[in-house]
Amino acid sequence: MKKVVLLAIVFVFFSNSYAQKTELRVSLDSGLSAFGGKSAESSSFILDSETIGYGYTNNPYGSKNALSYGVSLNLKRITKVNFIYGIGAGYENLRSKTSLTSVFKYEEAIAVPVSGETFMNVNTINVNPFAGYRFNADTFPIDLVAGLDIANILSTKEKGDATDTDGNKYTTSRDRKTISTDLRPRIQISTDYKKFGIYLGYSFGLKNYLDGYVGGTNEAYSKIFRFGVTYQVL
Repeated sequence: MKKVVLLAIVFVFFSNSYAQKTELRVSLDSGLSAFGGKSAESSSFILDSETIGYGYTNNPYGSKNALSYGVSLNLKRITKVNFIYGIGAGYENLRSKTSLTSVFKYEEAIAVPVSGETFMNVNTINVNPFAGYRFNADTFPIDLVAGLDIANILSTKEKGDATDTDGNKYTTSRDRKTISTDLRPRIQISTDYKKFGIYLGYSFGLKNYLDGYVGGTNEAYSKIFRFGVTYQVL
């Protein structure tokens, strides 16, 4: 994080000589996130074992979207020719969803039908350098930018909850962290009215969350459709 702060300071100092104005915005972020790739699935099952003392979702890398949230700061410079460049930084909780269809009881070797779902929660500190262009700057500004998310993954955990026809409940809670950093190309469009603004964005991960797994096909990549509201503080 020290490198990120230093980068931001250098950015502000260097750009003062060239930019027409500076904008600093705080953003309340949300969106829909899921996993893509050959290993991402819409449904799975819980493996439940009294011997090992806990259960886990066989494949928690869900291809179903789940609501995500976060908060960030965004510093941008707009030049006299409406070129934009800047950097954003913030916290995100990205979530994906998998439907649960059964619980396999290991000792009894039976599968019990259930209904429920498992969420994968990926907590990150995200840094996003970007560049782009401001259209229609004199009336109703529209900013189109592209950049790269550099996500420092703090934790990756599955949380599962299912119920069978007799009302018995099954839960999972397991650490699933396999990588420490994800890199995501990102494109975003935003517009502002006075101090308030809204944005839409999309990014996709380049790092495989199943890196290091052996046997079979092991590919799961993040994909995020973002939206949020911003407020200009500078």
